[in-house]
Amino acid sequence: MDNLHPVWILPLDETASTKGGLLLTPCPGTKEVDIVTSLRQLKAAGATVVLTALEHNDLPEQDIELLAEACNLLGLQWFHVPIEDDCAPTAEFESKWQAANDAAQIALNNGGFVVVHCKGGSGRTGVVAARLLLARGMPFDTTIAAIQAQRPSAFTRQAHIDYIKRWNSDAKH
Repeated sequence: MDNLHPVWILPLDETASTKGGLLLTPCPGTKEVDIVTSLRQLKAAGATVVLTALEHNDLPEQDIELLAEACNLLGLQWFHVPIEDDCAPTAEFESKWQAANDAAQIALNNGGFVVVHCKGGSGRTGVVAARLLLARGMPFDTTIAAIQAQRPSAFTRQAHIDYIKRWNSDAKH
């Protein structure tokens, strides 16, 4: 395979005997690699769940209107948790989050990997990754540092920072 879809691996715990973690990536089917090849690569890396943080109107723009179908054909669970670019998640995201989070946490608990992507694989991807990790009890500063170590452009938008701080604070109460 000459072309590979870019992916950054964020293991849950590098010292643990079980695998599992997050695969942070730009939208599958972009970066000069077709959607099926991208998804096969992610599945070969251990992915069982794909979380898409693109908005509805981003999907045709990225030529991935068949993403759900391609995931299904490859045996990957697909969840659309839309977030507008450079913005905080809205009620639509929250209404879809529980099912996505439940599937992702089961996969992670079983040593699997969860694909998290937006368009470029940083901003919205970072927000979704942080929600997953914080829900697992990872400390806030550790979560942000771990994500930024892989995707330095994550949490460079104030809306993302404010949202995840507010969510983390609310989750503790």
